[in-house]
Amino acid sequence: MFSTRWRNRLLFGFGWSLLLSVLCFGSDQPNLSAYDHEELLGRAERAFRMRNFLAAEKYYRELDRRLTLQLSKLPANDKLEQIEIEEELILAPFGLGHSLIYLHRYAEALEALERGLKTYPDWANSHPSLVFFQDPLFSGPVVSDLEERMKASPDPVHWLVHGYIQFFSENFRQASRSFSQALSADKGSFMAGYFSGQIPIAQRRTESAKLQQFKDLDADKLEPDALIDYGSSFFKNADYQTAAKLFKKAIDLDQKLPVVHIAYGDSLFALGRFDEATQAILTGLEIYPKYAENPINRREFYNNPSEFDRQLRNLENYVKTHPSNLNARFLLGYNYFFTQAYEKAEEQLKAVLSSESLHSSAQYLSGLIQRFNTQKPRKSL
Repeated sequence: MFSTRWRNRLLFGFGWSLLLSVLCFGSDQPNLSAYDHEELLGRAERAFRMRNFLAAEKYYRELDRRLTLQLSKLPANDKLEQIEIEEELILAPFGLGHSLIYLHRYAEALEALERGLKTYPDWANSHPSLVFFQDPLFSGPVVSDLEERMKASPDPVHWLVHGYIQFFSENFRQASRSFSQALSADKGSFMAGYFSGQIPIAQRRTESAKLQQFKDLDADKLEPDALIDYGSSFFKNADYQTAAKLFKKAIDLDQKLPVVHIAYGDSLFALGRFDEATQAILTGLEIYPKYAENPINRREFYNNPSEFDRQLRNLENYVKTHPSNLNARFLLGYNYFFTQAYEKAEEQLKAVLSSESLHSSAQYLSGLIQRFNTQKPRKSL
């Protein structure tokens, strides 16, 4: 589950009241106390890999108890100082939290993870991804359960745990949404604030690593999914020309992939090739119109959202000087739609309904706007 055996130096603020909590132990605690830290961590990791989360919880909880005991012996003060603690103990709150997530005990998991982050604030940088969270067979049931709970309840616990899983799955956009939702419910949320600061750092690191790796690859030998992945990285890095080329290669290999047509169109939009962009986006929407039903904000596709704002202004200026270019007007309406500027979107979409090639998609997006507007909660009188 994690790397093994080193001693870790931590930058730590000794506000022990924030970190110490009452832990409950099973009746087999005397047996566990016979194991050293390394043996306990090994047992915990093996149990976790075998999906025996109850056993993993037991072992991690004993390590967590030892960490709490060790921290309690340190002198209390408010200064940031370096302390040295065994890795097996530092990992304990995280292993415990992960085990509790898979046991669907989310509030307990959150408490353990937050304690871990306060003890070891470099956790997100040291472990940028966790393979088990990325495995849909391993984590799919938990993610589905959390998403159902998120729909049914405003409880920020579910949003926070969901965001945590998405962060370590490198689904940074979804993680950002979850943590933003949690912050809207609790502006003082420690975890939401912590990861909101870590997401831009992780995005830059991940995209940079992908771009470096791409230099050693032969693009002509890549599968469509890999081309899309690398194309997205180049897009994030504002290399829209390379992104467009990779998306086009993916289309040439498999023309039935709807999202790649839209990604190709978004790249062409960024390059100012508005007519071509519209045709690519139309193809994507025709293959999979339900794409437009997703709560997507196009600005989030950019590392620097002001890049999108600049590109949108270019398109707005073009439409002002070329009002008869219906392709450009559809593209403008599409971008307004996917930034939730629905009133502006509807104005542009209605203007292109006379076009045979644009009518179907424009009408569909206009219909979605009407649906979204009727779904808005009414304000109490």
